[in-house]
Amino acid sequence: QLRMAHVYKVTAPTHLYGTAFLAERLREKTDDLDITVYPSAQLGSESELLEQLVAGELDLAITGPSFLAMWHPPLGVFDAAFVSRDLDHLLELARSEEMAPEWDQLRTKYDVRVLDTWAYGSRHLTSNKPIRHPDDLDGFRLRLPAARIFQESGKALGSSAMPISFSEVYLALQQGIADGQENPVPVIKAMGFHEVQKCLNLTGHIQSSVQILVNERTWQRMTPEQQDALLKTIQELGDEVYRGTIDDEQRLIEEWRKDGTMEIVEDVDVAAFQARCRKYFSSGFEFSDLYNRITAEPSKAEPLKEDAQ
Repeated sequence: QLRMAHVYKVTAPTHLYGTAFLAERLREKTDDLDITVYPSAQLGSESELLEQLVAGELDLAITGPSFLAMWHPPLGVFDAAFVSRDLDHLLELARSEEMAPEWDQLRTKYDVRVLDTWAYGSRHLTSNKPIRHPDDLDGFRLRLPAARIFQESGKALGSSAMPISFSEVYLALQQGIADGQENPVPVIKAMGFHEVQKCLNLTGHIQSSVQILVNERTWQRMTPEQQDALLKTIQELGDEVYRGTIDDEQRLIEEWRKDGTMEIVEDVDVAAFQARCRKYFSSGFEFSDLYNRITAEPSKAEPLKEDAQ
């Protein structure tokens, strides 16, 4: 009997295409492993879930690189703006041999094993006025997650970054406490941010991911067959989360463009944002050397093949 928790809403791709099916898929592979998933921050915030995971109160949890970077700073590179070109490049990096020793630090220091990395989506800015250039963010109060690397990415883009709890963002936007926020399009939809913001600015500044974590003591208590069943199920669902995230983004942008839900700002000077961010992160951070190596490399990733129709 395993317990898993995360902060994402049931309508967000992480759960909708992923963890919602975890128990069912596991039962197809083994009859001696069951899992209960607690979504929507039922058991606490991201940092609280990590504490519970380390303590062994939870068996599995999901969190992003910026929170893991509080334990092992080099992992913050994944949430540094413009380190990866697209979601394929992101997943290639996360699963590469170069990054394996970095993930392994979590296991040796904290008894937390990374089973897989899932795509969370391309993060875009929302606002009540078009944002096309870094200069448009001068004095702009941009809400980002409280983790340091997200805040630094907001500054790198040119904004006045401000931390606001995920559950309080809607009200902050509605009341004008924040001028805008940034998230993948399916998350913007799931959280209702499109109701209180006028413009979707296609910056794609962070290719966002989440890590599927298991307590190492839980992992070692499992038989090899159970480990194999859990790992394969997590990886299979990761592919489905990837496809669902891509499809949802494309569908929602097209819907919003047609019905006027949001103004879709496509003529963003991405090159100007990219140049500013790459200069910002090129030195002074624990991961700057790694960031520079990654941004200098050509991508070898290929998109996952679509299922035959």
